[in-house]
Amino acid sequence: MTTPILTLLAGGGTLPAIMAHAALAKGWKVNIITFAGQPQPLNMPDGLMQKRLPLTKVGQVLDHLKSVKATHVALAGYLHKPSLIGSVPDAEGVKLLAGLGLKRLGGGDDALLRAVTARLTAAGLTLVTTTDLAGGLIVPAGTLTKRAPTLAEKKDIELGTQVLKALSAHDIGQACVVAHGVVLGVEGVEGTDALIDRCAMLRGSLKPRERAGILVKRAKDGQIDAADMPAIGPRTLAKLAEDNFVGVAIQADKTLILEKEKTLHTANAAHLFIHAE
Repeated sequence: MTTPILTLLAGGGTLPAIMAHAALAKGWKVNIITFAGQPQPLNMPDGLMQKRLPLTKVGQVLDHLKSVKATHVALAGYLHKPSLIGSVPDAEGVKLLAGLGLKRLGGGDDALLRAVTARLTAAGLTLVTTTDLAGGLIVPAGTLTKRAPTLAEKKDIELGTQVLKALSAHDIGQACVVAHGVVLGVEGVEGTDALIDRCAMLRGSLKPRERAGILVKRAKDGQIDAADMPAIGPRTLAKLAEDNFVGVAIQADKTLILEKEKTLHTANAAHLFIHAE
């Protein structure tokens, strides 16, 4: 049997390393592509061949995949979307965007990711999802922390869930913040950390010194699991603690928890809840 050769298209965070270690443990060969001007993966295994390319140069990515004889490809880690705006794509990138009817890389995440994954599979590559290699990271239903949400907080979670479901068809974001029955903000191109900071400032202007606010995070309806699967980790919980939130609610069976032990320790130390439903 031919040994699979996996190329990881890697953004920031620890998820690329988790997937790389899992693939290596299966006996696969692994190499990575990172992107110039974007967050870089953390704690990657030593000795992996690495290539850094411009994010918009789709043709260069495809050429590199051919050169390393990749059989499988996976997308993992987070990218900063604002840096895409105004970028100049190559010919393959132009074709990809033309197929979406986009004049620039500023459309919805889902539409763009679907186009990218379709182009990769059209090139004969097998797309590997996070659950294929790291299914143990998926969060089941229930409360993971010592502190559980109160009845009032569960009402806020339900409100946030309904807001995200309503926005799902518009391909806007995966998260919102709710406090005392008020939606303080919805995730846009700025990302989750900036959403948390923005909502903390708004909450503080309304009720200084109050500890309140729940981050609600869930996958968009019909979202592909191969890319941009919702995730939380110690960085998320540290940010919530820093900004005086009370917890995070996530979608069970559709959300990843990275560095679980550290994440739970961070949450419990700050008396935050992590609740999945």
